[in-house]
Amino acid sequence: MLLFLFFSYPHSIVPQTANNKRYVFILDASGSMSEKWDGKTRMAVAKEKLIQVLSGLPKDASVGLVAYGNRIAGCQSARLYHPIQRGGANVVSQKLATIVPAGSTPIAQTLQVVGEYLLNDQIETEIIFISDGVESCEGDPKSVLYNWRQSGKKFRLQILGIDIDPRGEEDLKRLSILGEGNYFPLKGPEDYDRSFQKIFSHLQTPETNGNFTNIPFTPPIDSSLPTTPNTGRIQIVNILPYEDGSENGYIVNYEYSATNPTEYMIQFYLYPADEKRRSFPIPPLRERRMGDLVSQKIELKLGKEGKGKFVIPLPPGKRMKSSLELWDMTAVPKIIALSEEKPIHDNSNFDRNEK
Repeated sequence: MLLFLFFSYPHSIVPQTANNKRYVFILDASGSMSEKWDGKTRMAVAKEKLIQVLSGLPKDASVGLVAYGNRIAGCQSARLYHPIQRGGANVVSQKLATIVPAGSTPIAQTLQVVGEYLLNDQIETEIIFISDGVESCEGDPKSVLYNWRQSGKKFRLQILGIDIDPRGEEDLKRLSILGEGNYFPLKGPEDYDRSFQKIFSHLQTPETNGNFTNIPFTPPIDSSLPTTPNTGRIQIVNILPYEDGSENGYIVNYEYSATNPTEYMIQFYLYPADEKRRSFPIPPLRERRMGDLVSQKIELKLGKEGKGKFVIPLPPGKRMKSSLELWDMTAVPKIIALSEEKPIHDNSNFDRNEK
């Protein structure tokens, strides 16, 4: 099981010449993280250290959270708990309170989710991966990292291993080398502090003087709502062409409704009408991930009903389809509704006066 922290450093704590990065925490919530480690569970120690780090970040830091395990059976348990969002550190701290260690360790599948939703080829993401074990679902994490490099995604991988056996340490060291990072062995909770000091040695804040681990630890409040059954619906209302200077594209308008007044995530997919590649299935409602994805976007919404839009560039020379997913983000994120597919055609010669 493992926890990944994708660390990026905002303007206020990095030299002006450094590129801005993004923070994304990926928490391994598989079963072995419930084992005792110096009087506390491994999960309790990991949460405490992560919350201290989150508390030391600037208020406008861009932060996201992914986890796997967390009481979801099988090897398809990776979920996006919070997309990368400026000022999201406090929200991520609160989300950590809802996570319980139980499940398998699908490292490769989790990395695939991270690459699909959180990495890009413009801004580097520094990944800090905390693990007390290795892949348990017959996946190939090295292959995922290699594909990231081939596709131009910018990242660096630092790995912290909790009491890993020699063979497991070799596997994790190889991953860190592929990720152009380092491997840090954790033999006791105090090794977190030393490892983070090395990773963040160039960071300085008035409160910590560069020492994130000296910040007092305040356990987050479990803000999850009662487990009331939640149902919902989401639909694409219309798809309208637009023109902005030299750029043409489409505006996809949507609306949703659900039973509970909580936080929701809307996921938008754009893909060819004639798909060639289809990858592995993923529960609970989604039949598959789309191997031919052209574009994928995310919006967060509060409240049991709402509307919004996605603006996409014109896909030249192709017949496209689009669809939406509605996710309930309470406790364990889950899909509660899918939209119907809607076609998007490349009408390059449409009459601009008819818009």
